[in-house]
Amino acid sequence: MDESLKQYLDNQFKNVATKDDLKELVTKRDLDERLNNFATKDDLLELATKTDLQSLRSDISDIKETVQRIDKRTDEDLKAVIKDVENIKARVVKLENKAA
Repeated sequence: MDESLKQYLDNQFKNVATKDDLKELVTKRDLDERLNNFATKDDLLELATKTDLQSLRSDISDIKETVQRIDKRTDEDLKAVIKDVENIKARVVKLENKAA
């Protein structure tokens, strides 16, 4: 065999994969196992959509407004009760002064 041909073939065979090289490649089973970890269409359909999130934001906003109204009303009611208590105290003091 011609020396240059032999050298050429030797160089070509250096680039060929060995059995050990092939064992390190990903197998179909490996790919199937990895693909099983990805979300499916059904999984994605269970996720909240933009519309769902906007609806939730709207509901939360409504709840916040209701809480603010309740808080304001509670504050107003508390102030009215305090004023009533002060008026009753003043009346009791007058009655006690008349009785004395």
